[in-house]
Formats: sequence, structure tokens, C-alpha cells
Amino acid sequence: MENPGLRLSDHERESVASRLRDAAAEGRLDVAEFGQRLDALFRAKTHGEAAGLTADLPTPTPSAEPRARRHHLRRFMGSVGTLWGIWAVILVTGGGVQGWWPLWVTVPWAIASFV
Repeated sequence: MENPGLRLSDHERESVASRLRDAAAEGRLDVAEFGQRLDALFRAKTHGEAAGLTADLPTPTPSAEPRARRHHLRRFMGSVGTLWGIWAVILVTGGGVQGWWPLWVTVPWAIASFV
């Protein structure tokens, strides 16, 4: 933890407010207690004053969202790489491939997945 006597920045204050909002959304704080803690947070000047507001709340866990997005990107790149590899092998071996047919799969899939 930071030195309890250090002053809070706006970013740090917003981070604590976000933890309080998450705790209220999970049902760990009722509306009145959430309001009281939020008021106390915005009156707090130092890390020590703010630390007590979240001391009885569990430590937040990292979101699974970035991990799931990386997994999806790896699957996408692996599948698209396979399609382009097949196209390249057929082209090099003289299979008579007309056009870049992997684009018909790659572009719509990319648009649907990442836009």
C-alpha cells in the first residue's frame, strides 16, 4: 500500500469510487452505506483516509475479458492463417486458383468479431 500520509490523486480517488460502485452492484453495500462511503471518499485527502473505505471489501479480481479476447484473436489468426496457407499451397502447386478466396472468409469474420 502507498504511504498513508500521501495525498490522493483524482485518478486514485476514482479507482476507489469504482471499487465502491462494484461492491454496491454485487450487493456488498446497501445504497445508504455506498452513499456514506462515497461522500467520505470525496472528503478524504490522503491514502490512509481512503484505505478504510474499502478495507472490508474483497480484493478485486482481474477481468476475464482481456484473456477471452486474446483467446478469440489467437483462434481467428490461426484459422485465417490456415486458409491463407491452403490458398498459397494450391497457388504454388499450380492448382489453378482464381482470386483470393480466403478474403471471402477473412473480411466478414474480422468485421463480425472485432468491430
